[in-house]
Amino acid sequence: MAVLALGCDSRATASDPQAGGARSEQKSKEYESCAATRDCQDDLRCFDQVCRRTARSVVGDYHAALGAAARQKGELEPAIAAYAAALGHYDAEKLALPPDIDCAYGATLAAARAKKEHAELAARVLHRCLLALPPGSPLRDQALAQLATLSESGLDPLLLGASKVADLYLTKAPQKPSADKLAVTVSANPTPNGKQFPQVTAKLDELKPALVACWEKHNAATKKDELATTLSLKVAYVQNPDFEDVGSWATRVEVSGGGNGEADACVKAAVEPALKSLKLTEATNTKLTITIK
Repeated sequence: MAVLALGCDSRATASDPQAGGARSEQKSKEYESCAATRDCQDDLRCFDQVCRRTARSVVGDYHAALGAAARQKGELEPAIAAYAAALGHYDAEKLALPPDIDCAYGATLAAARAKKEHAELAARVLHRCLLALPPGSPLRDQALAQLATLSESGLDPLLLGASKVADLYLTKAPQKPSADKLAVTVSANPTPNGKQFPQVTAKLDELKPALVACWEKHNAATKKDELATTLSLKVAYVQNPDFEDVGSWATRVEVSGGGNGEADACVKAAVEPALKSLKLTEATNTKLTITIK
């Protein structure tokens, strides 16, 4: 009998963790680890050693899947619309939005941060995502990485320390790349085979200060970190209509693509006189894409 007494805990009751399993507050919350469903809080189940909710909207999850597929193809606007539809279905069905959808929505908005409204909403959604996740969750780490991309858009990181979402997040002056870190690249389609084309690329290399000035105006107006302008370059021998044996070589430079308005005009204004100064004498018909980023 003495041995039995030593092996018995007189404080154990039916509600004690050692007698009847872990108390609810000791069980794992959503996205915390588990070995079995009994380790999770009552409204969660254990999947792949992580506690997850089962109350989900099938239609909402379908739209989230559409959003993920669109983002993978680089179609950011359709992806954002699909995630917004997913949120709408969860709201209509009066179901709490799962953090995984909110985090994916925020990441997609952050990828489209060139638009200020997308960047602002991305910060809000990603903060909401952070608040719903436990430390150590891979989703939380991914959300923080996405938030870091918003620093150049003016994100104030101190706002992320609050226990609730803020009204505005992009309250600091947007950062921009240092001019000395900008790269200017040129590609030609098709690439001319003539001996004089290296002179063209060498001359364009000399134009970096002028091209960077075009980028700075473009960045100030649009907050975009990249400027790409396509110019058509044509070099041809032009016959004088009045004299049969008289003609000259002419170089023409025109904006062929870019859609950047004044920035494209700025690039052309820098490039055209420089290329004409080369006095090229080889027939050329190509498109030059000049990218500054």
